[in-house]
Amino acid sequence: MGRDLSIVVSIKEIAFLCHLSLSYFVRAFSNTIGLTPYAWFMRQRIDHAEELLESSDMSLAHVALECGFSDQAHFTKAFARATGMTPARRRREVVRLSEHERTI
Repeated sequence: MGRDLSIVVSIKEIAFLCHLSLSYFVRAFSNTIGLTPYAWFMRQRIDHAEELLESSDMSLAHVALECGFSDQAHFTKAFARATGMTPARRRREVVRLSEHERTI
């Protein structure tokens, strides 16, 4: 299933389509999901990036663009903030674990 996480999502427009005020929509979303709409969307981008880091050999810059980040630096900062490690470190760990599994 493909995801287009590079599209610009307007929370205001989503609230309008739901016939809710912006503040009510954000509050209801946050109470239901446990995250603000923006934080949820960023989590989707980070989750997709982790999938790509684990399953592809795309460059980090390509992963960044594929997941909707403006550039690799923005991606690295957001990924590190969300996961506690840089994308490069995450990829190295995945490769190391994969090599370890092959030797077992």
